[in-house]
Parts: sequence; C-alpha cells; structure tokens
Amino acid sequence: MTNMDNTQNEETFPDMIAAVDLGSNSFHMVVARVDEQGNISIVDQLKEMVRLRGGLDAQLNLNEEVAQRALDCLQRFGDRVRHLDASAVRAVGTNTLRTMKNSRGFLGKANKALGHRIEIISGYEEARLVYLGVSHTLASEKGRHLVIDIGGGSTEFIIGKKFEPLELESLNIGSVSMTQRFFPDGDLGEDKWRQADTALRLEIMPIQRRFQAGNWKHAIGSSGSIKATRKIIQELGLEKFGITLDSMLQIRDKLIRLGNIKNLNEISLPGLKDDRAPVYAGGLAVLISAFEALQIERMTVSDGAVREGLLYDMLGRIKHEDVRDRSVLDLMKRFKVDARHAACVEQTALHCFEQVRKEWDIQKKNAHTLAWAAKLHELGMSITHDKHHLHGAYILKYADIPGFTRRRQYWLSLLVKTHRKRLETDVFESLPEEDQPTVRYLSILLRLSVLFHRARIDNQEILPEIEASTDSLYIKCSKNIGEQALLEADLLQEKARLNKIGFKLYF
Repeated sequence: MTNMDNTQNEETFPDMIAAVDLGSNSFHMVVARVDEQGNISIVDQLKEMVRLRGGLDAQLNLNEEVAQRALDCLQRFGDRVRHLDASAVRAVGTNTLRTMKNSRGFLGKANKALGHRIEIISGYEEARLVYLGVSHTLASEKGRHLVIDIGGGSTEFIIGKKFEPLELESLNIGSVSMTQRFFPDGDLGEDKWRQADTALRLEIMPIQRRFQAGNWKHAIGSSGSIKATRKIIQELGLEKFGITLDSMLQIRDKLIRLGNIKNLNEISLPGLKDDRAPVYAGGLAVLISAFEALQIERMTVSDGAVREGLLYDMLGRIKHEDVRDRSVLDLMKRFKVDARHAACVEQTALHCFEQVRKEWDIQKKNAHTLAWAAKLHELGMSITHDKHHLHGAYILKYADIPGFTRRRQYWLSLLVKTHRKRLETDVFESLPEEDQPTVRYLSILLRLSVLFHRARIDNQEILPEIEASTDSLYIKCSKNIGEQALLEADLLQEKARLNKIGFKLYF
C-alpha cells in the first residue's frame, strides 16, 4: 500500500558517518568508516570538556562565557564533519539542553557552528542509545545486562538482552548537578556525603524494584565518572577488575579525609584527571547509591556510550531497519489503530507528496514523517471520537517513543492535531521559523488524504492528480473521488478552512 521502500532505496550508502554528543559535562564526536557490508570502524574521536551544565544559572539560562566555549568547540568539530552529507551526521543534545530555558536561541548558533542540525533527545531515548552503544561492545554473554550511564545532568538505567533494551529509565541525577547540589565549593565533608546518599536513594527508589539484582545477570557501567572510578580503583590496587561497593567506599573515605577537592593532587587520588576532578564527587555519590539501592556486587566498564549508539542507530536506518518504524507500529497496536484505513490514508498522502515536494521544496526524507503521521492520525480514537485528534496529539507530544528526537516527535504531534476540523495560522507558530512551511505543507497533505478516505472503504486506492504552487493546490478530481457528494461538501469546507491560513484549494 505504500511507496516508502522506493523512497529508501534511492538513498545513497555513505562510506563515512559521524556522531556528536553534546553532554552536560563534555562534548564528544566520533567519526567512523562504513564498509560495503555495513560494518563500522572508528577512524577519529574528539572530546572537549565544555561543562555546559556548569554554565546554567538558577533560572536555567546559559551564561555567555560557557555558551561561547561550547560554540568554539562545535566550530572545531564542524571543521571535521562539515563536508559530510546531512544524512551521514547525527548530533544530539542531552539533559542540559533538555532543561535549558534559552536552548532554541543557542541551538540556532550551534547548528551553524557545527554545520549540521543538533537534535534534543529525551532521557528515554538517551537511555536507548546508551544501551545500543554498550551492547555492541559486549561479548556474547547469556542473560540480561544492567547498564548504568552517569552523565553530567542525568543518569540512565537500562536492562537489556543482546541488542534489545527491555527496561529504560532516566533520572535527573548527574555528576555535575549532584556536585553543585551537595558539594558546593568543593566541600567533601562527611555530612555532605550523608545528605547526598539520602537524597539519591529517594531519587532511585521509584525504579528500584524494576532494576535491582535478580532482574539481570551482569552490571555494566558507561561514562566518564564510571571510567574514572575504575581507573582510580586500579591505580590504588583495590581491585584488579571492575568496580565494587567496598572499593568505592574506600575512595569516598579518602575524599572525606582530603576535606576539599581543591586539596587534591596526583598522590592523594591517583588516576583522577584534572578535568574530571571538579565534578567527580557527585558522580561517585550517584554510583555508590546505585550500587546500594540495586544490590550490585560488581560492575564491569564499557567504552560504548550515546555516540556509539548513534552510529549503530544510523547504520540501522541506512539498512532500512529504522527503530522509529517499529515504534510507530507498537503505538498502533497499543491504541488499536485501524491499520487498513491508516494504510489507505498513507498511500494517498505519499502519492500526493511525490507530486508536490519539488514545487514546495520539501526534503524527500520528510515522506517518512508524513507516513508516520498517516499511520497515527487516529491514535486518540480509542479514547474518544469527537476530539480524537487532540488526544492523539497529546499522546505523541509527551510519550517516550524510541528513535524519535523531540523535534520530530513534536512534528508528529502537530500533524495529528491539525489533520481535521478547523485550522488556525498560529498553530504552526510554536515551531521554529524554519520548520513552519514544511509542517504546514505536510498538514495540508494529511488533511486532504483523510478527507479522500472518509468513506472508509477497505483497500480503496485513491491516487489523485494534483498540481501545486507556493500557496495553492489544484486537485484534478477523477470519477472515483470527484462525484461523491459528501466528499465535494468536505472539500468545499476544507477550502474555506485552508483559506484562513492563506492557502488556496481548487478542485
């Protein structure tokens, strides 16, 4: 029922891909070569300690000094990947960019510096990507794995088996945020650790039952804080392999005796790098609390993280194994969407898209977004019929949907919200200015495709001929769509509705 496969087959297979992770503490970039069999080999890695989280004030605004430091870093990253095609680069922002108040203004400058669009991802999506990156570094051990990734602003908890995440969670507890909260001015007093442990155990409590020992076989750590802890343990000779609670408590005791992080030197805590030291206490406190709450006896460490997960996620899309397709199908099943009707609407929408995309200057990849919206346009029908477009939009706006960035998920929400009934110009003004024309055009195509299939005749093929200009659309009505009195009445009503947003419809 769909020509999506044809759209995908025309995509080129890049021989070089890159992933950029704008973390709360450090920015990372990894560049990899892809061979003809789709195998990845890393050719370049860059890391800079930007401390983005440390630049947020009490109102969550980013100060100019840290913003400029971040932009300078992205400019250097951009010098390495700016020549690559947009489809070969994925750049994502995590916890700090999720919470930052002025993120849109900063992102505009950041996109320009990097030369590629940066997407903000949810904590749930961050957890999925972490597991994807870690799982590709593991030996073929049987059983479930617990993966913990401590970032600057959040910590992700995942239980998975092989390459499939089974449980995903993201908590707003990170090395930078916890250091700022419990160890201000570098104070490492015993009472500070006690306060941190109590607060962190309360944060972990809601997920404790799902992630505690017994639900997994192996515990694996990822991120700078955990790698630093392993390094310190090895340098001190506390453990030969991995991390244990006892070894971390010994490190904590050393820090308490130190009194203040400013007193740290290579002799007092070997293995801890200078750039990690200012935020290490918060990261160690999170890891100790996680060990205690989840009854972890021993943890090994993986080099995989979000950036590696991005590479493998890109590879999956190149191979036409897009997790977003699976997520959409899961939503359809969960909310009992009429799949046959959705397929008919999708076919018509994509047929119309191909006829107008050049005239409307819509990127070909947006056919995927239109197809997903067509599949999900009746998502809210299981809640109510009259306002199902509003309920469906709400679900898509706030649900954790694997594979989707916040931007693309909001597009879907807006398309479902506007696929029926009245349409106002200001509904698209919540989007960044550069996104508004595309989403507006996709909404018009979806609205018309839904109208064409109002009769809900299973497997009815409706492929209208249309011609487009910048602000108008002409539908050449053939017998199978133009002589239905109900449809003609709908099109007249739709003509009036589109006219309110400055768009003309002819048929």
